[in-house]
Amino acid sequence: MTNIPSIGIPPLAGLASYEEAARPGYGVDENVELMRRYNYVETRLYQLSAAFINPTPEWEVKGALSLHLYLDAEHGLALRNRVAELRRPPLYLDKCPDERLETLFDEAQQAKDTIELLTGIFKVIRPALLAAYQKHLAESNPVFDFPTCRLLKTSISEEEQMIGWGQQALAALLISEDDHATSSSWATHLEAFLNHAGGVSGTDAVDSNLPLPELRATEPFVADVDPKRDWRSGEIYNFHYRANDVYLDPEADYDERVLALMYKRFHEMDVPEMMASIVLQTPGKPWEYYRDMGRQLWDEARHSMMGEVWFAKSGFDWSKYHNHVGWGMHLNLDREPIDRHIILYFIEQNLMDGKTGKRLEWKIAQSAKDELATYFQDYDWADEVLHAQIGRRWLKPDVGDVKAILERAKEITKMSSPSIDARSLTTPQIDWWPDFVRDALGKESTSQAGSEHKLIPTFSYVASGEG
Repeated sequence: MTNIPSIGIPPLAGLASYEEAARPGYGVDENVELMRRYNYVETRLYQLSAAFINPTPEWEVKGALSLHLYLDAEHGLALRNRVAELRRPPLYLDKCPDERLETLFDEAQQAKDTIELLTGIFKVIRPALLAAYQKHLAESNPVFDFPTCRLLKTSISEEEQMIGWGQQALAALLISEDDHATSSSWATHLEAFLNHAGGVSGTDAVDSNLPLPELRATEPFVADVDPKRDWRSGEIYNFHYRANDVYLDPEADYDERVLALMYKRFHEMDVPEMMASIVLQTPGKPWEYYRDMGRQLWDEARHSMMGEVWFAKSGFDWSKYHNHVGWGMHLNLDREPIDRHIILYFIEQNLMDGKTGKRLEWKIAQSAKDELATYFQDYDWADEVLHAQIGRRWLKPDVGDVKAILERAKEITKMSSPSIDARSLTTPQIDWWPDFVRDALGKESTSQAGSEHKLIPTFSYVASGEG
């Protein structure tokens, strides 16, 4: 194709041959319109994950939805930034590009259980999004639309990982013939709406012979933010919780203090459950807000995984003991979204104390000579510094300076906790810590810290939530 003499070095930065680079891809306007649709899909997938973190009882699904929410936030931000580079202001991206896509997602969020949720996301919607991304990449010019190609490659790789996990998770839940029938029926239901929209890109051939089924989404959607767990979390309304007392107890052996720290990490699934309700019930923020909150939500899920991995390494069965939902449940049900975020920041800011906060937790693990716990606490500490920054960034415009935020937090902590009070009255509040230590460490507990809690506990934001 060219008469230019070659000295053997690949041209065009190695991205393409001259023949490949000479093939025009999507024009600017067509590119933008496709990315506008992708962004809508990524936004609704983010919201779908947030809507189901609380009502989905399976522990592993909560963790995965936390990751997927964050990745969708990153994909959406990359698309928005690219659109802004292509002569279009990104503000109009917050408008739905196609009412048929809106109907698809309104139906998907009507999933009745985990099987339908995973079917909709991982058998229908994400595979369609992946196919659209792959087609877009194949038809884009690799040199002159390099920024688009780069973001598509990242999104494709991460969508493949998400779909791989989701399909394995769904297969694990499809046990009976009824399970398979439920999944197949729901996939057919949603595929009809996807087909009607012309696929994710809107350019797929529409099968006019495929009728639209009866809508489930006949009323405005209201997310369930009351946390649910499967049987492995035990009695989720037994709020007797000593881990925060024990790890701070200088009279306790270091191995027991580390056990308390690792249980604290494991217990942190209540933070994604609480943060999911914040992003769901705080509309109209810049997308960077949802990306930052998504990052923090995923970090908190990773912190829970620290405890999960530590227990797995030790061969300890965590399902034998209670993992209550009190902190997230109470904030979700008893407080407004802005107050939930203020409390989250209040706790994180207190953890920045050099003597009693995250540094102390790291030093406890180090003193116990527990290499894995020390490693986990090192990253937990680093993450919480970032989270305090995120809290300041987004609370200051609405609440005021740090002093005002902390003053408001103190007011919130004095308010009643009706959901905690009601459920603790109907559920035995049992101190399971001594048995936990005996099973996990093969010895008697060396700490009495926190044992004074009575049947109806005094609820503490710091003692029961993140930290």
